[in-house]
Amino acid sequence: MNNINKSVICIVLVIIFIVVFIGLKNSFAEKTNIVEIIQDGNIIYTLDLNKSKDELIQVEFQGHKNIIQIKDKQISIIEADCPDKTCVNMGILKSAFTPIVCLPNHLVIQYVNDDKEIDATVN
Repeated sequence: MNNINKSVICIVLVIIFIVVFIGLKNSFAEKTNIVEIIQDGNIIYTLDLNKSKDELIQVEFQGHKNIIQIKDKQISIIEADCPDKTCVNMGILKSAFTPIVCLPNHLVIQYVNDDKEIDATVN
């Protein structure tokens, strides 16, 4: 009987932890529509999805390409000639916590904070 109570308490604590984690994650999520497209560490596009029209953007890197789609104020990679196509399978960019990444083509698409405050300084 004592082991059952410990198991129930453990399960309840895990559920509480998960709920708190999800709540904190959602409360700290950036509410922005500013997106950066970064290739090989350089920002090549900064877009406001609220102001962007539907379009396709082709980005090339060392003979390889990604086709980025902006549609209905959302952004995704719809075509890539990388071997694994993980970036295409990631779908629409949904969260500041999970950028779209194409490692073979050195491409990152991510939400950015739209305020101009300095987050940190490095000496």
